[in-house]
Amino acid sequence: MNIKEYIESGILEAYVLGALTEQERASVEADMVMYPELANEVAAIEAAMQSFAEANAEEPPAHMQQQIWNAIQQSATQSVSEPQSVQEPKQQPKVVEIAPPVRPTWQRAAVWAAVAVSVLTNFMLLSQRNKTKDEIAQMTSQMDSLKASQQQVLAEYKKGRDMLVDTAMKTVVMRSTQTGKEMTGMMFWSKTTGESYLTIHTMPMPEKGKQYQLWVIQDGKPVSMGVIDNNLVANAGMMYKIPMHVKGGQAFAISLEKEGGNPTPTEVMAVGAI
Repeated sequence: MNIKEYIESGILEAYVLGALTEQERASVEADMVMYPELANEVAAIEAAMQSFAEANAEEPPAHMQQQIWNAIQQSATQSVSEPQSVQEPKQQPKVVEIAPPVRPTWQRAAVWAAVAVSVLTNFMLLSQRNKTKDEIAQMTSQMDSLKASQQQVLAEYKKGRDMLVDTAMKTVVMRSTQTGKEMTGMMFWSKTTGESYLTIHTMPMPEKGKQYQLWVIQDGKPVSMGVIDNNLVANAGMMYKIPMHVKGGQAFAISLEKEGGNPTPTEVMAVGAI
């Protein structure tokens, strides 16, 4: 027998924990009689588990200790009161059996219970720690996102401030062309770079299937600068950079068109001269 492989197989731990069948236990006990190294290893395993159980044990309540003691006394009383048949012993040759040291079953059960409780506790603590890590990572991600958003807002504010103090930037106010309807929008247009920015102030939300469209009048002809997102209308005062660069013109205008826009304006809502 390869003693090292036998020990490393885990069967001795299973023996100590009472996890073997009767046949397997008998086989292990027979092997321990033949190989003292196995008996020594079993003793070491039991000592280690006993130390672990004692280190992690909790003092049971006083009333539970009393209940256990009463049960032990009752069991002992019943054992003494039971009649025992007495037979004359027959003369038999003496046989000395060398049995490995084996702890009572209740001790192995206590060790196994302590191990199970410790494993469950460690699992719960590990799960809680992992949950806490996930929550911290989520909060960190949210904080990073908020920080990036704040930095973007700050950058837009600085850009708008610089734009307003730029002498090359022209402000064009577009006012309503329809009597009794207060509608205004503003264009900030750089004569040097051709960049332009739009803000909507008092424009009603288009009805379903409709959308506002921005125009620049060049040489008396309207040139489309694209449709205006309804979010810009809903969030009055928000500044939006127009992708198209404008090198010159006589006026800016806003019209109400079908969703997606038209090649030419059909219902002009507001106009502002440059």
